[in-house]
Formats: sequence, C-alpha cells, structure tokens
Amino acid sequence: MGKSRPENDDRAGDSRSVSSESGTGGEDSIEILEVVGMDPESPVEKESEAPTLAAEAEEKSGDSIPYSKRELYDILLRQQAEFENARKRLEREKQETRQRISMDLLRRFLPILDNFHRALDEASSPAEDSFRRGVALTVQQMQELLRREGLEEIEATGQPFDPHLHEAVETQHVEGMEEGIVLEDLRKGYRFQGQLLRPSLVRVSTQGGRRREGDA
Repeated sequence: MGKSRPENDDRAGDSRSVSSESGTGGEDSIEILEVVGMDPESPVEKESEAPTLAAEAEEKSGDSIPYSKRELYDILLRQQAEFENARKRLEREKQETRQRISMDLLRRFLPILDNFHRALDEASSPAEDSFRRGVALTVQQMQELLRREGLEEIEATGQPFDPHLHEAVETQHVEGMEEGIVLEDLRKGYRFQGQLLRPSLVRVSTQGGRRREGDA
C-alpha cells in the first residue's frame, strides 16, 4: 500500500508536466497562427494597394477628358470670342432699335416744327411782336434739344443738288447760274445720328424755262 502512493505521485507529476508542456505549445501555436493569418486591414497591404488605386484614378481621369491642355485652351478662346461677338451683336441690335424708334417719333414731330417755322415766316403787326418773340424762343429751345439728341438740318440753299439729300419739286431758270443749284429750301430736311430722316424739298436751277417737277 505504501509503495503504490509514490507511483500515483509520479503519475500526477507526469501529468502536470505534460499539461504544462501542452499549455506552452498552445500559446506558440496561437502566436504562429496570428503571424501567418495577418489582418487584411494591415498597413502593409494598404501600401501595396495605393499605387493600383492611383493608376486606376489616373486612367479614369484620362478617359473623362480626352483633350490636351492646348486643345482645352483653344476651345476656351473660341468660346470667349463667340460670347464677345454675341454680346456686341446684341448691343448693336439694341442701339438700332432705339434709333429706329427715335426716328419714327421725330418724323411725326417734324410737321409740328414746320408749322412753327411757317408761323414765324409770316409778317406780324407790332402788337404781335412779343408773342412772336415767345414763339421764336420756344422753337429755338426745341431745336437745341433735338440737336443735342442727334438731329441736324440739311444745308440746301446754294448747294449743288444731291438726290440723296434733296427732293426737287420745282425748277427755275436763272441767268448766270449753272444748272443743278438749289435755289430755295421749300421744306427743311433733317438727318438723325448720321442717317437721313427726311429729304429737303427744294427748287433747283435749270437752263430752260421755269417748270414744276413732273410737267411735260
């Protein structure tokens, strides 16, 4: 009986030693597994993937912009030139529209101005002198205002007849005067901002006898 106890003790000791050895081996196996099975989010793998992602991004950017810098610059210059031409064309059309509206209004106003001139050409009595001076001052102010806006009278009397500016309604023979000279301005003509607004109605000198335009 006394001998069997030491054997049991020896077996217990052996079992403890085996268990301790097996415990040590387990820790080593865990460490080996951790080294072999590396974490996929480790920095090493990220560094290896970075060049690939950069290459893919560069390839995509190259596919989305199929032009060189020089070509893009030329396209930009053309677009800018087209925009500038469109802006100038629009501004010119607006200016022409304003001028056309102004000319139409002035054409309707000129007969009123003609009546003022006819009234001033008529003889008046001394009692009407003050009224005449008031009308003359009013006409002068209107003409000054229209002149600042671009209205100008066409010089006719004593000038050679110009079919672009004058409309002959009567001819008259005058001794010693060459043919085709404007003798009298029967109705004033005007230009507005350099364009003909209304031609002058004139009497023109001729070599023959006096006749009206359209007579046989």
